[in-house]
Amino acid sequence: MYDQLNRFEQIIFDVLSVVLVLFYSYAAVVQPASTQYHRGVYVIITYVLVFLLYKSKSTVMRVVDYILILLSIICIGYWILNFEAINYRTGAENTMDQTIAVVGVLIGIELARRVVGNAFVIIGTVMILYGVYGPYAPDLLAHPGETFPNLCTTIYYMSDGVFGIMANVLPPT
Repeated sequence: MYDQLNRFEQIIFDVLSVVLVLFYSYAAVVQPASTQYHRGVYVIITYVLVFLLYKSKSTVMRVVDYILILLSIICIGYWILNFEAINYRTGAENTMDQTIAVVGVLIGIELARRVVGNAFVIIGTVMILYGVYGPYAPDLLAHPGETFPNLCTTIYYMSDGVFGIMANVLPPT
């Protein structure tokens, strides 16, 4: 896959890989990183590397890949820069928080599709639909449900979501 990248993309890939190693080496040996940096750096670099490696075939869709990289940087950067405020607003997220969360979840679904395949995406989509349309499920499976933006907010920001277990793969200390 790496060999299929153009020279510019290979340089970006190499630089980000080295930055990831240096960041975590520094955090492990010199100064542990706070949660938002530890998890945010891991997720943002991983997203960019995935979009570089699992690239679209056509030129037009390759432009979309770069747009998705930019949106990933914006969404994850927003979480990093607003970490404390988002935590204080838990349960009372504003429109910007919800918009970032929806875009972040959709980007995550696209990443999963590229890396794992459609089966994972179908299962995830069914679970999201169940989260939204739970009140309409049979009594045994019914639950109050949640709006799509609120569900995305939970998936994106909470400790069991995007910045939870997956992002804690590389321990901060």
